[in-house]
Amino acid sequence: MVEATHRGRSPVVVLAAVPQETLRLRELLELTPSDGLSPFAAFSGGGDTLLLHTGVGKVNAASAATALLERITPRAIIVCGCGGAYPDSGLRVGDLAVATAEIFGDEGVSTPTGFQDMAALDLPLLTTISQTFFNTFPVNTLCVEHLQSTLDATAAACGARCVSGPFVTVSTCSGRAALGAELAQRTGGICENMEGAAIASVCTRYTIPLLEIRGISNLTEDRDLTRWDLRGAATLAQQAVIDLLPLL
Repeated sequence: MVEATHRGRSPVVVLAAVPQETLRLRELLELTPSDGLSPFAAFSGGGDTLLLHTGVGKVNAASAATALLERITPRAIIVCGCGGAYPDSGLRVGDLAVATAEIFGDEGVSTPTGFQDMAALDLPLLTTISQTFFNTFPVNTLCVEHLQSTLDATAAACGARCVSGPFVTVSTCSGRAALGAELAQRTGGICENMEGAAIASVCTRYTIPLLEIRGISNLTEDRDLTRWDLRGAATLAQQAVIDLLPLL
């Protein structure tokens, strides 16, 4: 069973879509497989960090996050992985991106006059006692601000930049420059992924602090895998998590 506490504290949980995004974390933190969150692949160690592979996409991410939060109450969740940056975001391949919000980019309806999001349709994705959420969900922005200097230093040590801004979660990634430009213009986002907003919505429902960090593996240009760096992006994101954990 996954321990609910380590050293008297509730754990920090790291969520990533696939094992390739956590190789360095598992090695440096000496995390080993744990069966407490079966059927999801979980890892724990002697510290107060748990790691969970959610699988790719919104459904997998929301399922894994919900299964986790029905079992334990972590003091924070960190989403770690790779992302595709919008070309006008100021991000380039090899940079670090930190979410200030998560946006469901393609929940809505495409009409002859343009895209209408869930607010335009008056169909909230989540309603709590105090607030209604449509496409945009919060992350712990105070936490981001508190930790920003560490993230800046991590990026600089790797010759990279750290940029904060809204992330966009999609089911269909932008493999065409025109699609990426449309999403960036419509949402104001800086990069896109396939899991973050789903996890943010679950964390909002359960009132769990969330931080999302992604290394930029590619730009949302016409798809050209020779210009990508998935390994470098994953390594930088994991290093940022390692540098942040002692502060959480």
